[in-house]
Amino acid sequence: MKKVFLFLFLGISFTGLLVFAGKTLASEGTIELESVTGAPYRCFAASIRMQNLEYRIPMTCINLIYPADENIFNYILWATPSAGGNPLKLGALGLGRGEYKTKTSFSSLFVTTESNKDTKTPSGRVVMRGDIDEITFLKEATTPTPETEAGEEITAGEEEGQIEEAPTQELTTRQKLGIALRRAGIAALFALVALIGLIFVITRSRG
Repeated sequence: MKKVFLFLFLGISFTGLLVFAGKTLASEGTIELESVTGAPYRCFAASIRMQNLEYRIPMTCINLIYPADENIFNYILWATPSAGGNPLKLGALGLGRGEYKTKTSFSSLFVTTESNKDTKTPSGRVVMRGDIDEITFLKEATTPTPETEAGEEITAGEEEGQIEEAPTQELTTRQKLGIALRRAGIAALFALVALIGLIFVITRSRG
């Protein structure tokens, strides 16, 4: 019973590690925040996980409009946690340049316009939004398939076929005779052993 619980514990732990690793990787990448209101503003951000397990998010924006609306002067950046739950406040955009930090894995960013810059939850209008895209430059490169001068791919089967087509040397009569004699000698040895065993059994039964 203890072994069953041990296997279950190891399986759950391994699954948890895979999920955690997937969420961690999902929070590293680039984010293009586009306007959802038709206004010309937009932002670009990157998310990198540091050695202290903290995400650093440098960000730059263009065409921010001030005031955003009547008596509204604050653009606030929020993150959507990968595990779900309430949005995480990262900070104000200010003049469109900034760097933000969080230890929470997230899947997307969005910006709201707020009358109060100290708000803890998004209550204003969402004006920009963007999901994290993986950093394609860091993806493992695939090994290209070799091609002939005519551009045709050389497959493994063709290479093996060329190797198999190599001529094989036929055995001479003397070699064939030697093989036959060896096989006959082995057969005679087995027959002799069987005969000795049979004589031994008959002798013991008579005794």
